[in-house]
Amino acid sequence: MKRVKSISFMLASLLLISVLLSACGQDTKKDAATESTPNETKQDVTIDPLGKFDPPIDLSAAKFITQDVVYPEGQSESNNAWESLYKEMGINLKYDWIVKGTDAQYFQKLNVSIASGEIPDVMMVNSSQLKQLVEADMLEDLTDVYAQYATPAVKGIFEKDPMALQSATFDGKLYAMPKTEPMIGAQTPVLWLRTDWLKAVNLTEPKTWDDVLKISKAFTTQDPDGNGKQDTFGVALSKEIINGYPAMNGLFNAYGAYPRIWKKDDAGNLVYGSIQPEMKAALAKLAEMYKSGELDQEFGVKDGSKVAESLVSDRVGMLFGPSWASQWPLQDNKKKNSKAEWGVYPIPSVNGGEATVQMPFGANFYFVVKKGYEHPEVVVKMANWFNEKLYGPTADYLKYGVDDKGITTAKFALIDMYSPDKDLKRAQNVAKALSNNDPSALNPEEKSTYDKILSFRQGGDLNFFGENLQSGPEGAMMVLQKLWDAGKVVSEGYGGAPTDTMGEKKATLDKMENEIFTKIVYGAASIDQFDKFVEDWKKLGGEQITQEVNEWNASQK
Repeated sequence: MKRVKSISFMLASLLLISVLLSACGQDTKKDAATESTPNETKQDVTIDPLGKFDPPIDLSAAKFITQDVVYPEGQSESNNAWESLYKEMGINLKYDWIVKGTDAQYFQKLNVSIASGEIPDVMMVNSSQLKQLVEADMLEDLTDVYAQYATPAVKGIFEKDPMALQSATFDGKLYAMPKTEPMIGAQTPVLWLRTDWLKAVNLTEPKTWDDVLKISKAFTTQDPDGNGKQDTFGVALSKEIINGYPAMNGLFNAYGAYPRIWKKDDAGNLVYGSIQPEMKAALAKLAEMYKSGELDQEFGVKDGSKVAESLVSDRVGMLFGPSWASQWPLQDNKKKNSKAEWGVYPIPSVNGGEATVQMPFGANFYFVVKKGYEHPEVVVKMANWFNEKLYGPTADYLKYGVDDKGITTAKFALIDMYSPDKDLKRAQNVAKALSNNDPSALNPEEKSTYDKILSFRQGGDLNFFGENLQSGPEGAMMVLQKLWDAGKVVSEGYGGAPTDTMGEKKATLDKMENEIFTKIVYGAASIDQFDKFVEDWKKLGGEQITQEVNEWNASQK
């Protein structure tokens, strides 16, 4: 009898277990279904956008480091604060290769990798490479992982710069995290002037375009450095006339010309700025200035570093450049010659008032993930960490942004991106804190800027001369803020992915553009060659690109 009861009990137990397992199986199926549906509440709860990978994951990458990057003592490309953070967050990161130099060198090496089919798990690409890799089906679709993992801070960046995400989207799918920049401060031009030279030649700060031209001529012919030699020239210029450093974008803007960007005309159509009639007038003026010695007679073979040497060595008195020019090379000029003084001004328009200046597209480069990599969300999480460690509740700006010796540690990060108006906000907040003598409301980056400006203003620390000129109350960012508020900043009008013809022809067209513009300025080609350039540009692919760009433009309405 006991045995029968025992068997009955066992059968009942087995039946109960079977029911429970069946229920668990159904729940498991439900959970699996939930996990595969990005927008379900359960998945949103289980995902931690700032959480570490547990167990750790292996990740291969390629890395680009600019020439100006230096590391704190004891640190290196593979041993620094960001590398330590990635390790802490469960990423075993190994670099297939690293390029320290120019972006051209990096992308050339990446082209070799792409051609061989051997690409790392994560890499930075340019727009042409992005298009090429998407068409070759070599990249992970990031649409869902962006929606699931991106923090509100990261999504907020793309809400302010929606064209950035559009440019990484193909057939409705997101294939990259755009490397956004605070472009209003990074590339939008202002006018820099040696104010000590202004006094030497008995001229006042420029209010009109004629004032600018008069100053340029005086800086060239009236011995502003007082050494008894005619060895100075008015305006700094490198071999990259457009979008280089220093470029002539600001001078072109003074004439109402907007090279290398797409801008809406009165009918709402997008037109290419480099082929508009205003460019011809600006180029004619540049050729005239070159002939009169106001430009370096060898600018066509000098890169930005060589031009910077001229600025540092008291040979140039005027620069059309971005806000950060104050920190390099103008700060080096001040440290070499303590009597050197620089002022920053809005660029006057040839038509009176202040010129409307151009702001390039906010994302020229992109972070992508190789197709088949198991954890494509890694690029989104790295973007989250970058914003969190610089600006979030757990920020440690002196460790991950800029250290107390002025070394930009943020450049060590593999994935980085910034809000387009970040620098404007910083300048505004710092100016307010300086006025009130109260930095308590500043975020870590702003507080760092505030401290540096005080070090210069109160202690005369020339290491922060450039910081004061860039972000101080009378600095470049405040000049740009006024232009921004007045609607005098025009941004790139095309925000789509590279069109088919762009992928095939843009590099050739850009090269042709730079070559003919250089020849015109040198006097090796007449100004009338501009009209021939416009015709050739249209025939060699520009007309088709214009059509494709405007098809995209029409689709946005």
